[in-house]
Amino acid sequence: MAGIGPAPILFNEFFQMFMRCMPPNGWPVNSKIAVGNSGGPDSTCLLFLLKKLLTDLRSKTMARQSIPTSVVSLSVNHNLQEASQSMAAHSAANAAAMGVEHLTLDIPWGIPPFSAKPVASQSMEQVAREARYHVIFDGMARTGAHSVAFGHHADDQVETSLMRLARGTTELGAGGMRRCRRWGMGTGGVEGGLGWVGHHGLNRWIMRPLLEVRKDRILATCEEHRLDYVNDPTNFQPEITLRNAIRQMLTLQEEGKDMSALSGLPPHISSSLERIKIAAADLQETTMDLEGGLHQLHGAVKVLSSRLEDVDNEVTFHLKNLTLPSPPSTLILSSHALPAIVDPTVRLALVLRVMRYVSFHPWGSLRADGNRRRTSIQRIIDTLWQSDGAPPFTAGGGVLWQPAIFNAKKRLRVGTQCLGRQLQPGERFAWMASRLPAVPYYMLDTATLSSKLDVDITERLAITMSRGDNSLEVLFDCRFLVRFDLSQIPEELVAALRKYRETGVNVRIKPHTKYYWPKVVLQKPSYPDTTYATLMDNGQMDTFGYAPWVNMEYIRLLDAT
Repeated sequence: MAGIGPAPILFNEFFQMFMRCMPPNGWPVNSKIAVGNSGGPDSTCLLFLLKKLLTDLRSKTMARQSIPTSVVSLSVNHNLQEASQSMAAHSAANAAAMGVEHLTLDIPWGIPPFSAKPVASQSMEQVAREARYHVIFDGMARTGAHSVAFGHHADDQVETSLMRLARGTTELGAGGMRRCRRWGMGTGGVEGGLGWVGHHGLNRWIMRPLLEVRKDRILATCEEHRLDYVNDPTNFQPEITLRNAIRQMLTLQEEGKDMSALSGLPPHISSSLERIKIAAADLQETTMDLEGGLHQLHGAVKVLSSRLEDVDNEVTFHLKNLTLPSPPSTLILSSHALPAIVDPTVRLALVLRVMRYVSFHPWGSLRADGNRRRTSIQRIIDTLWQSDGAPPFTAGGGVLWQPAIFNAKKRLRVGTQCLGRQLQPGERFAWMASRLPAVPYYMLDTATLSSKLDVDITERLAITMSRGDNSLEVLFDCRFLVRFDLSQIPEELVAALRKYRETGVNVRIKPHTKYYWPKVVLQKPSYPDTTYATLMDNGQMDTFGYAPWVNMEYIRLLDAT
């Protein structure tokens, strides 16, 4: 008697999967969701299920919930293989057959910010990934999509976990991809680079509804509903990428075949496979036996993913209890309750969350996490948990850690003045995390600063005004969003901007105070700067008697995702 094959995904089941991907604050009313559509079985299945779900919900009571109301298909033509054009065309045809809006996104290699077309190399996968994400984000903006769904499934999750182990990740990273996360300021972590999207990425989401579904169930769903798809031939070439090599290795093990097919791989891929075996054997939270088959690996990665969610929730709880009233762009943690956090993984996650919040590196990038260098992060943990009297220090991520003495009724004491001081009634020891200064704050008005900290906005203001627009947004130091209401701009600034090319005047955003808060100044040749707007200690704006034409908002987040 033949065995029972894998079950197709049921619509009610998919609804539950989809709702578990909901962003923390829900979806905006009447929002649109994009699907990354490669034409393969995973994205074809996802597009079909999502289209069916949203169509059904529009006619039911559940439609009153805050869920997306429409879906758009986005297909990327990498132009890196002969099949690229045909796969993109197949994706478009599938979307049309389902009645789904579709957009094909071509990668214009060689046209900035895109590099020349990459050739087979160790970095090709990363370059192609950043280019893919760049055009997908552009496609989301063009179609008005609030979030994008990818067809990653449980088998992909195992591969991702193993790839991260090859890079030396912590057990948190080995938990794999999240069901839902913010896009972040940039996939590459470099401001202005190919993966850079700035503050707009904090309001866009990536979701993966099929993350707990195995590949065989996706194929069964495609077969059940007679969905037409294509397979990317490069997915089965282990010499191209580490992910392909891992997939081949797991397939050979699952089928009990000889591993000799993996011989002759490029050295960087072979060495990565060896690192995976060593790192998997060292895991503390679960047993990950690479020879135990996919079923065992699915279970191990699921344990790690669940652990990641538990740690996220615990860190959120502790931050609510530890955080004291803090100056804008800083975070003050009461140190008396830190010893109660004994789990090393929770300590690590808490420190990373704080670093990401105050760093000047792009939010969501590894650089904002200090590149997760274990020795550096451990130094922070050891200092915060073992001493109230350590001097100020930094250990990466663009973050300065300083001892502080907090009193709700008195001025905050920060830095070396706290060392050796006896606490008075109402005082408590704390740690302040803040932006690492580029130069001492008393030199800010005379030092030569980078263009990231000394931002000339003259031309942007002039062009915006010439177009008749009244609003302009400028991201300052990857930390503050400075918004200008040009309908209320002071008249003398309007006059100065009309003749800025002839007179040499300019309007700039520069840092002030030791926390590097933004201020807007007018510079005239041979004259001192005139300040028109600054951020104050209480987070309010001072526009020096003028109408509130400038708003400054600290936009970095303490959220886990």
